[in-house]
Amino acid sequence: MNDASAKTSDPTLDQIEPRFPVIDADGHVFEPFEMWQERLPAEFVDRAWKRERRPDGTEAVLFYGHPTSMEWTVGTLCTPGGLAEGGRVDIDLDTEVDRGVDDPVRRLELMDAQGIAVSVLFPTMTLGLDDIPDEEFRRAYARAYNEWIAEFCQADPMRLRWGAVIPTGDVEWALIEATRCIEAGATTVMLSPIPTPAPEHRTLGDPVLDPFWKLLTDRGVPAVIHASNPGSPSLRISKLLASRTQWQMGVPFQLQLGVMYLIDGGVLERHRALRVGFFEGDVGWLPHWLGRLTQTYDKMALVSRVPERSPVQQFRDQCVISGEPADAGIAATAALVGAANVLWASDWPHQDGAWPDPKEILRDRTDLSEFDKASMFTHGSAEFYRIDVEALMSHLGETWSLDAAVSSVGPMLDVG
Repeated sequence: MNDASAKTSDPTLDQIEPRFPVIDADGHVFEPFEMWQERLPAEFVDRAWKRERRPDGTEAVLFYGHPTSMEWTVGTLCTPGGLAEGGRVDIDLDTEVDRGVDDPVRRLELMDAQGIAVSVLFPTMTLGLDDIPDEEFRRAYARAYNEWIAEFCQADPMRLRWGAVIPTGDVEWALIEATRCIEAGATTVMLSPIPTPAPEHRTLGDPVLDPFWKLLTDRGVPAVIHASNPGSPSLRISKLLASRTQWQMGVPFQLQLGVMYLIDGGVLERHRALRVGFFEGDVGWLPHWLGRLTQTYDKMALVSRVPERSPVQQFRDQCVISGEPADAGIAATAALVGAANVLWASDWPHQDGAWPDPKEILRDRTDLSEFDKASMFTHGSAEFYRIDVEALMSHLGETWSLDAAVSSVGPMLDVG
């Protein structure tokens, strides 16, 4: 273990107020462009993400050899609030972005400054993996990322956790790769809400995925259904999104469909020990969505597969959700499914994460109890990800304490 993860024996620590150990259920890294060149098989390198400089010095990001249509730089993408008022669309990744995005030692230093005990990490450029039409390329891409992030988290496996990216188009390959990643230390596996359609237009509820769900259940590993590009070809609504505002508003649709597919497809009934998270698509819609699904079963019982447990009970028993801490409906969602099933996440370093400060937004809410906030900040994530809290606290040392007041949780941004 490197110095960044070692405990400090500084006697002045006795004078420091212990910090509440916040777990970031959904943080991100930025995959270095050179990583794809180094790790992908040679036949796929020309299709990988690349960044070039135009003659005028501006940035061009290419995928499949073609320029993308991003109106901002990847540096802005990796800057919290980068597109908010006062931000810039031309932030430089190399000189203006904190290296915690791709350097694990720096990430641990930053987590110390931010008051983050554990970060569960997901990708940035690999979020849209299921948009790739070539099955072989998808596999190679997933394998390259999974190997890189596994090495990244070796800097401190207790505090840096990772989600393996698993495309499910080929179930046998998905089983092999998920097994390999779990044995390499993956805390969870990340799946697309709407996998690239197979010829039969498979969804997450298709029984063909049952061997995959069984693997996760047998290994005690949860699945995270993570929102991606709302303009995804799989979602098929890109032509309806006429602006970036509308594009951003399209994000929750994916998770709503994911919840519907898993419940109506009977996945949670067939695999009752399976745990599933729905991430980065807000939370306030959940009571309406589960209520509507319940009403639909009541109204359409003669032509529906009515589950033994209600949609609300299935979600409460087996699922968690994570999204904006500023969501107006977060308290109602917590009241319906339990605060421990509503996980706090920063989305750091993405520009569309909670702004101006994700920790302070939740800490300062007046519609949640201190118990609810502690559940969201820490206890719910520890349970979902099966994090050994006792071992974590021993690893962190005396400067962190579960007895610390949640009201003492400090800011996350503009520190370090």
